[in-house]
Amino acid sequence: MESFIPFDYSAPLEKVIDTILDRFEELHTKISHKNDVLLSTLATGDRKIESAIKKSFTKEQEGYNALQHFIDRNYIIKEYSREQLPQKKAKQKLKKELRRYRVQHKVRFTLPFYRFWFRYIHPSMTMIEQGHKEQIKSFILHDLDNFVSFTFEELSNELLKERFPNFLHAGSYWDRKVEIDLLLEIADGSIVVGECKWKNSRICKKTLTSLQKKSHIAGFEPTYYALFSKSSFSNELLKNRSKEILLFDLEDFKEWSEEEIYKKREKKPYSF
Repeated sequence: MESFIPFDYSAPLEKVIDTILDRFEELHTKISHKNDVLLSTLATGDRKIESAIKKSFTKEQEGYNALQHFIDRNYIIKEYSREQLPQKKAKQKLKKELRRYRVQHKVRFTLPFYRFWFRYIHPSMTMIEQGHKEQIKSFILHDLDNFVSFTFEELSNELLKERFPNFLHAGSYWDRKVEIDLLLEIADGSIVVGECKWKNSRICKKTLTSLQKKSHIAGFEPTYYALFSKSSFSNELLKNRSKEILLFDLEDFKEWSEEEIYKKREKKPYSF
C-alpha cells in the first residue's frame, strides 16, 4: 500500500483501517479497474476460477478475458490443481458425473493488500461514499480472522518449503471430494500434508484425525502430518504424538523471521 500513499506499519490496526477508509477515493483511482467484481468474488469465495466467473459474468469468455487482464496486471496468479482424474480404459465408460466434471484451478492474490481491498473495500464503496465508515470498520474487525487465516496458510506453506528444501511441489490441494490446506511432495517420494488453524483455541487430536481421513480419501500415504496453530496444541496431542507428526506454532514463525532477537532460540516442548 505504501506505493500508493504514505503508510505507518507500526500504527495500531484500527488506525490502519481508518487510513484506508479516509483515503478511499485516492486509492480507488489507483487500484480499481473494469470488471472488479471478479476480483471481489475471488477475494470472498473459494478462489476457484470457473465458479467465480459464473457468478460474475453472463458470458464466460468475457470472464476469462477479465481474468487474463488481472493476471497481466499482476493482481493475481493462477494456482493449478493437482487433482488426477480417473483414466478411461479401453471400451469402458466413465461415470456420468465424471464425464461432465471439470478440474477447477484457483488464483492467489499477489499481495495481501489486494485481497483485503477486494474483500472489504470494493464491495462497500456505496456505504463508504455515504459516510458509513465506522460500520465498515466494525465489519472488517469482526471478520478479520477469516482474512488472516488464509495468509497464515500461505506463510505455513513457505515455512514448510524452507524445512523441506528438496520439495518438488507445494501448496494447497483440492479435488471433487476434499480440500487439504497443505500438500508438499518431496524429491525422495515423501509426502507432507498439513492443516492450519488461525483460532484462539488449541489444536486437539480431532484435527489430526480429520486430516488423516482427508488424506485417505484423496489417496495419499503421507510421510508426515504437519499442524500449524495460532494457539498451541492440546496436552493429549503433545504427549502422544509420533515422530511423523510435526507441530508448528507462532514461535516457529518468530524464529523464521528476520528479527535477530528470535534467531536460534530453543523452542520447547516441541520442535521440528
